[in-house]
Amino acid sequence: MNVADLKLHEPDASGVEVERFYARNPPKYAVYQTAQRVTVQFADDPAKSDEQRKALAQLAPVRGEINGMVDGWRSASLSKRVLWIGPKNGTKLRARAARYDRNVADALVVALEGDLTGAGALLSSIKDDAMGERVGWARFEYLVMAFATTVVLTLFGLVVGGADSSDSCGGILCVPDAGHLWRGSVAGSFGAFFSIALSIRGRTILTDLYRTSNLMDAVLRVIIGALAGTVLVALIVAGLVKVHIGGSAAEIYGAMEILIFGFVAGFAERLVPDLLAKVEARTGEPPTIRRPEPDMDADRKRRPEKAGGAAAGADAEEGADDADAADPVPEQSSEDSCAADIELPDDEATPDSELPPASGGVERVVGGADQ
Repeated sequence: MNVADLKLHEPDASGVEVERFYARNPPKYAVYQTAQRVTVQFADDPAKSDEQRKALAQLAPVRGEINGMVDGWRSASLSKRVLWIGPKNGTKLRARAARYDRNVADALVVALEGDLTGAGALLSSIKDDAMGERVGWARFEYLVMAFATTVVLTLFGLVVGGADSSDSCGGILCVPDAGHLWRGSVAGSFGAFFSIALSIRGRTILTDLYRTSNLMDAVLRVIIGALAGTVLVALIVAGLVKVHIGGSAAEIYGAMEILIFGFVAGFAERLVPDLLAKVEARTGEPPTIRRPEPDMDADRKRRPEKAGGAAAGADAEEGADDADAADPVPEQSSEDSCAADIELPDDEATPDSELPPASGGVERVVGGADQ
């Protein structure tokens, strides 16, 4: 199919309907929109078409990332709601996808006109904008879910704590001062939400493409804050941890002090784990102290030099004794084993002409001035 053969609302070479044209320059190129993505129809000339394909192949990874982030908006249902219960926003998501598709089309036109560097910069900027919108929306959902979890835990604590206060046993599971524990739990959940709200801008949050992971993290963070507030209040009431607020005396805490303790525990994420580690270190068994093993190498280095000299002398004397040992065959000590004086037959002797040339020494000139 040539560039001029493309028609609006008719299938292209791939059989996909053309929804709109962004740019059309027959017979060089055409940039148009389909239901899946922004597409390019390359030049009619095969050589020019191959050149355009190779150039745009360098931009394919960034285009794929942008298309992956925009795809959910492009196909959003018109009845889609915010967090399943909020107002409908399907129309807004589709308009947002159309805006990014226009920007991508402009970048592709720049690349087809020969400015590949400028097109790459434009696509990178578009990707950053799409990522920012995805992360920003994910932060909003994260904050809403954290607040909803805090409200649910607060209502649960108020209802169960009120029912528990009327128990004749003295508290839930017959635990005295159970009302303080429920107050600490509620205050801890609010402390966790306050911590999330303060650090939401710098908190690492995935894009809303990973909505389940983000919402689960928000719920767990608030639940951990509630548990931290309960544990800290339990440690204080049990006397394992002593805390003074202003002029208040230890072991005498009112409802306001308990709420403050729970809020601090939920706000400070590492406070309760650090306190539990200290309590474990105090109540656990004393560590067994072992004597260090001797360092044999260090002892060997610290030996006196005299000892080393004596050992060397002993080795020398032992070698001398071996040298002075008696010859095992004394009758052969006067015989000469050199074969230089033995005359050889002519057939066994090698003529000088057949000997290999000398490889060393000083050459002597016979019959010359240097003789």
